[in-house]
Amino acid sequence: MRWRSGVDSVAQHRSLANVGQLLTTWQPAPFEESATDCFKVGDAYWISQPRVGGMRFFADTPACTAFPAADIDRAWFEDLITRSWLPAVYLVWGRQVLHASATVREADGRVLAFVGPSGAGKSTIAYGMSQRAGWRHVCDDTLAFSITPSTVALHPLRNDARLRPASAAYFAKTGETAQPVVWPGESLALSAVYLLESDPGAPAAVTIGPVKAAESYVRLLEQAHAFTLEIRSHNQRLMRDYLALAAAVPAFRLVYRRSFDAMTDLLDALEGQSVA
Repeated sequence: MRWRSGVDSVAQHRSLANVGQLLTTWQPAPFEESATDCFKVGDAYWISQPRVGGMRFFADTPACTAFPAADIDRAWFEDLITRSWLPAVYLVWGRQVLHASATVREADGRVLAFVGPSGAGKSTIAYGMSQRAGWRHVCDDTLAFSITPSTVALHPLRNDARLRPASAAYFAKTGETAQPVVWPGESLALSAVYLLESDPGAPAAVTIGPVKAAESYVRLLEQAHAFTLEIRSHNQRLMRDYLALAAAVPAFRLVYRRSFDAMTDLLDALEGQSVA
């Protein structure tokens, strides 16, 4: 990532709107005040948010240039890029990013991915697994992958372990700042995807059952990061790659009682199934 500091982000955004092709608009996240626009200017792609900054990149080079607004904290802006913008940009560079948390069993490199909408419990479950002997964190919120003729390849994408207050208290991590997740050194293989469904009134602490590839495909697509669906070639690749993912990796519906009292049973069930 290259940096150009002290930018008048409002003027830059206005210029991009005048000369560029608007590809898509991302609506503001809960912590943001304005929408983010994505443009194409010649061969360059731009992401721009007024009073925050922008980012320029090209389809044939996995690198970008950041243009933070003059009064924006650089560390905060870099966090915004890595957590919110880059997962969408990866599609332009030929990789997909799934909204998921994941852990790996160190003995054999088998990765378990936990998928679901925000608040489904992905981070809590992945963090809990990573605290067990023989397991490590792979990612907290974004799992990058690509499809090769023989396998689903996983790729590093910077993540920080972030727990909601109740989960942080349960794991005795209250008050600690977000911690970077270090990409494991061993060879990784995505061995299972768990589609999370929490139910506070579930009679059993956890129920795990197989999901057919057709349903898995739909559920995975719902959690796919995408720069825009308006570019046909990118859209077609996204659909093909997620179809290949659903066909290659077994998926399971994981229904669990949303209670920390059930956490040990839940983690035991996941660890037991991974060994079977």
